[in-house]
Amino acid sequence: MAGARLEALSESDPAALGTNRLLGRLASGGMGRIYLAQAADGQLVAVKTLLAEGEVSDVDRRRFAREVKLAQRIDSAFTARVREADPDAVQPWMAIDYIAAPALSELVRAAGVLPASAVRWLAAGTAEALVTLHREGIIHRDVKPQNILLPLTGPRLIDFGISHASDLTRTSLTLGTIAFTSPEQARGETSTAASDVYSLGATLFHLTTGRPPYRADGDTLALLARVQRGELDLDGLPKELVPLIRPCLAVHPADRPAPADVLDQFRRAMAGLPLSQSGSRWLPPRWTALIEVYERQSHALRRGAAADPDDLTVDQRTSAVPHPGRTQMYTRDAEAEAARARAQREREQEREKEREKEREKEQERERAERERERAAHEHERAERERAEKQAAREQAARLEAERVAEQKRAEERRRERARKRASSSSAQQPPLSVASVTAPPAKKGSSSGWWLIPLIFLVMVVWRPWEPDAGSSSGGGSTSSSSGYTSSSGSSGSSSSGTVADPDPTPDATDAAFRAVSTGTCLTAYADGYDDWSTTAPRTVSCGAADAYTRVTSARKGISFADCPTGNGRSYWYHAGSVPDFTVSLCLERQFRTGQCFVAKISNTSVTKSLLMNVWSCDAAKVPSGYNATLQITGYHRAQKSYPRGYCARSQGDRNNYWIYDVDGGKNVLCTTQTD
Repeated sequence: MAGARLEALSESDPAALGTNRLLGRLASGGMGRIYLAQAADGQLVAVKTLLAEGEVSDVDRRRFAREVKLAQRIDSAFTARVREADPDAVQPWMAIDYIAAPALSELVRAAGVLPASAVRWLAAGTAEALVTLHREGIIHRDVKPQNILLPLTGPRLIDFGISHASDLTRTSLTLGTIAFTSPEQARGETSTAASDVYSLGATLFHLTTGRPPYRADGDTLALLARVQRGELDLDGLPKELVPLIRPCLAVHPADRPAPADVLDQFRRAMAGLPLSQSGSRWLPPRWTALIEVYERQSHALRRGAAADPDDLTVDQRTSAVPHPGRTQMYTRDAEAEAARARAQREREQEREKEREKEREKEQERERAERERERAAHEHERAERERAEKQAAREQAARLEAERVAEQKRAEERRRERARKRASSSSAQQPPLSVASVTAPPAKKGSSSGWWLIPLIFLVMVVWRPWEPDAGSSSGGGSTSSSSGYTSSSGSSGSSSSGTVADPDPTPDATDAAFRAVSTGTCLTAYADGYDDWSTTAPRTVSCGAADAYTRVTSARKGISFADCPTGNGRSYWYHAGSVPDFTVSLCLERQFRTGQCFVAKISNTSVTKSLLMNVWSCDAAKVPSGYNATLQITGYHRAQKSYPRGYCARSQGDRNNYWIYDVDGGKNVLCTTQTD
């Protein structure tokens, strides 16, 4: 725990850059060096140079100038401030405040992991730094433990060397560390603010477990593939941190919270705790001890002499010892050493081959297991859909049989009414008899009653007592709206003996409403909990409207609801029509929104029955018979392979029971919990 490693200056290093006197090297690389220097006001600064030697190309100079410009735009207590810079100098340089503190990676390695409270405190400061960067249109692209320094005053996000304005350029995987890279960065896609949020989540996981959120086997390419697919291994993540860290590690960028939301979540999690911003309050003693070593070293460097010789890494008491010359090895010994080295390499290669075979076997076992699980899941889903479609077909046949029977009963009632009216009319008409007609005296020799023949003919032609009254035909019928549980009913409309069917029937209002519905439209109707729909006829609205509860996935004439997709949040609406020509089948899919409620039946902690097509008041004191609870939708997310404990929890300490539903054919899931 000697503090920052500071190398002595060499003859190739300048004595000063600008007004900054160089004290030693902090880091060296192929693209430049970082020096520790003392500014004119006595403060320590870190001076970054583009190249230590050689000619600077125009491309490198422009890139360095852009980095300087971006860094100067940032003014945050959680980043390093640029003091001065000269990108046009022969050797371009930039001086920033020297942060005398270890990186998170060194702290975890040397002092162990952090408790949950310290992780929240550190995350709040880092998230605030990201909010500042993103507000200026800058994506960091390399958030990781090595790039976060930790003085006792709070975390500092450093190294904007690969950060660029989001409208200027994009980065590649080689610019970051794989284990802390987002899936889209690992696939070579454009980085966004959501990419930084993912890297923040991976960094916080490292702080609390001491490892990245992936299974480690030493294979870089395998790790890259796991990062690209988002195959996380979150074993060891404390339960109280799951609601805060897990959302940051969502595979799809759109499912991750915004940096400002992350900051707000961490602050809410810290509500009620002491307001001290000092790391002394939050960090364990082993962490603060290492941080204080860096602080003491910084004070000694500013004074120009060390109070304790061990406080400085640079040995100021002696000169550097030159490297010894190359020692010649005796030929026989050299050959033996080479043979041993070859044997060692061969053994290593053999072991590596064995490990590779084991990895391939493990991968094959995993693939076979996933295939078995997929096949079982597909078989189960196919069986379930087959059973549901068979039930729908049986119900359709039953409804059709009921409709035909109802038509026959209506026809019989119509005939019976016609017979009764005919009988009644015959009873009211005075009987016609020859005796009741006063005839003139018959002439002698003429036929008696000859004149009755035309009279009887006239009565029979005009009266026609065997026909029913014009108003005696039966028809009409009530139409009741139905759900997937019952069907709409209508009148027969079929012709029978003695009547003529309407060649061009006119749809009633309900028929017209059903016929106006088309595929893709949204309706206000929902299952009312009593085996019926909430409206007697469909009413269409914009799919973005608050009362767009269902969407029509298929609208077809005739009895075809048996072919409607099945599953959670899917059903059908069948309308028999006033005549068969107006029969309509609608396939429906529920439109879910966070905050909505539906009825369910809960036994102990298990949901035994639920009606996802239902919309119920979340404050209702009663539910329909057969149900005993109201579930509220707390989240609507894209489906994934598995869901860790606490996936649906909304905050730290959330002790509610949650139930997850697959909806939309398995594409999305609902998080639900029982209302109070």
